[in-house]
Amino acid sequence: MDTNKSTKNKYFPLFALFVVVILVISACVPPTPTGNAVEQAMQTLQAQATQDYYATSIAQLSTLQATQAVPNPTNINQPPTTTVPTVGVTVPANTAVPPTAVPPTATPVPPTPTPKPCLQITFVSDLSIPDGTKLNAGSPFTKTWRLQNSGSCKWDNQFDIVFAKGNQLGANTVYDLPQEVGPGQAIDISINMIAPSVNGKYSSEWMLRSSNGVTFGTGSDSKGTFWVKMESINGQGVVYNFAESVCSAKWTNGLRQTLACPGSEKDVKRGYVLAKGTPIREDGGTENEIGLITRPNEEADGYIQGIYPAITIKDGDKFRVTVQCEGGSTGCDIKFELYYTIEGQKATGLGSWHEIYDQKWNPVEVDLSSLAGKQVVFTLVVWNQGSTQNNRGLWLNPHIYRTK
Repeated sequence: MDTNKSTKNKYFPLFALFVVVILVISACVPPTPTGNAVEQAMQTLQAQATQDYYATSIAQLSTLQATQAVPNPTNINQPPTTTVPTVGVTVPANTAVPPTAVPPTATPVPPTPTPKPCLQITFVSDLSIPDGTKLNAGSPFTKTWRLQNSGSCKWDNQFDIVFAKGNQLGANTVYDLPQEVGPGQAIDISINMIAPSVNGKYSSEWMLRSSNGVTFGTGSDSKGTFWVKMESINGQGVVYNFAESVCSAKWTNGLRQTLACPGSEKDVKRGYVLAKGTPIREDGGTENEIGLITRPNEEADGYIQGIYPAITIKDGDKFRVTVQCEGGSTGCDIKFELYYTIEGQKATGLGSWHEIYDQKWNPVEVDLSSLAGKQVVFTLVVWNQGSTQNNRGLWLNPHIYRTK
């Protein structure tokens, strides 16, 4: 076997391929000027690299155009959209993507109801004397409210109606609640009052007090009041009422002690003064006019006196009162006195009236015309007449009446 022949047959195809490649490259590269052999070799390598670059680019472009659909043939020169592959996840074509879940709407939780207070009043209506009612000065009237128990506790017969603030209008400071009132029930409350003797607008505010001493009223905090608001006009000519103005006077006793106003009926030893809207007469009847109760200190020669602020007197003015012992004052034996003082002068007596408990009373009228045009200070005095038993003097509706 000819070894040389076999070797030639083996390398001939490689040689032929090399020749073809050289011919192709030569055809694509422009002729270069003859020169240095090294430069010629570098030019040859550069041309080969350029040829490889363009060949690779053409192949990639052809592959991309073959695999990508062109939606608009007239726009084939636009750059293709780049697709970012999902790492590690194979998403089949046309696989539906589930929608994002929407959380359900939360069911609203109703607020916790505020517990009812134990003691609370809801004002329902005025059944008499609505706000702004005009009444003749010195005239009696009855105010009635309708109230509802809007608390959770029952009002029993130990509850009281109590004066809170404003003008007392001749009423007492405390009244018993007339009946029991359960939660949600209503009650009508009436109080007898007297229109003030001085013209003007007045208000009297009230609340309730529980059996354990808690004062309460209207509103969410149970601190509001219910009231009467009225206007007093000079229909009867009353210009000043000594009982309504009781605490504007300075009160002292026979021991030269200053007394509290209003006083306490338990303070028999020192004596006391107070006003009552519906006093009891000697005969046991209930009056509808305000009364001034005066008790001297507990001494045989004891007395009580009240010195009032100065009042301007006009011609025709009269002092009017009905004097008597208070109802139930058995054994009462007292003397009433009225004095006046003009600045810079001594006190002068206008009258005195002796009273015992005989179920009778004494109406009094004193003409003040001689004091017209003057600022006059009046003093009311009650004396013990030897006895100190139940000496409670009642000045029933003491006032100055203007006739002109």
